[in-house]
Amino acid sequence: MEISYKNTLGVEIKLDRFGPFYLTSYEGFGSPENEISSQKIFGKSGQRKTSSSLSYRDMTVGVAIKEETYESLKDKEHQVMAIINPGLAGALYIRIGENLYSIDVEPLKGYEGSKDSSASTSESSIQFRALDPEWRDENVRNKSIPLSSNDNKVKFPLSIKTDFAFATIAPGQIVKILNKGDFEVGFELNILCNAVVKNPRIYNVVTQEFFGWTGTFDAGTTVFLSTVHGEKKSWYQDDTDPESTNAMGIRTPGSSFFALDNIESNNLVVQADEGQENILATISFTPLIIGV
Repeated sequence: MEISYKNTLGVEIKLDRFGPFYLTSYEGFGSPENEISSQKIFGKSGQRKTSSSLSYRDMTVGVAIKEETYESLKDKEHQVMAIINPGLAGALYIRIGENLYSIDVEPLKGYEGSKDSSASTSESSIQFRALDPEWRDENVRNKSIPLSSNDNKVKFPLSIKTDFAFATIAPGQIVKILNKGDFEVGFELNILCNAVVKNPRIYNVVTQEFFGWTGTFDAGTTVFLSTVHGEKKSWYQDDTDPESTNAMGIRTPGSSFFALDNIESNNLVVQADEGQENILATISFTPLIIGV
């Protein structure tokens, strides 16, 4: 097993059983606490629940350093202090076998050698806090899934005639998306218009939730949507303009930043009022798990 930390500057430190930075312990990586709010009902026993949510996650990682000399030991200690700087946020990663998980954190307490440290060894407990307690499954993070596909027209023996197409886009296909995480999650959608498309949208055929755009998009235009928590946005960009344009002003009335359910299958389809056959679309998302 291996735990690593990467700060917002991109500098990383790895902790394992091989050194020079040894992992001695870790806590707080399992299920977070559930905070329940309630209120007393006059004249009745007990209380009534008003709300509940997962608490932030506090984690502690034990680190040991072993070096041949006192000077080398102090140099390694300073490396840890500089990387796990309480003034910088970052992300913790834990590798268990072939599986890798990550979580955004901020250091609460950096490295400080214990009183039991010697001239060549040093130990410390480093504390982190994750305001969002869910772990990301890096094994399938942002895996791209096509929502439209090419319909191969090539058949042998091959006979090429006028207006022959080797392949066309198969429009209106319902694609089943499985979110195998422990929570519903947002997604990122990329739409590429191969020709003119009018009023495109992504639609969940079961829940009838959708997000759409009102307007006509020329060939070469890319439309982007993110329904990820904290990153909700939409923009579009054509192939003649390097600058993207905020698409929130042209979203279709009734559109919502819907998420992918983790219990039922998500049956999604990309549609358009005109030019649906001109759309190539992909969706990506990152499953979130409750603990590792």
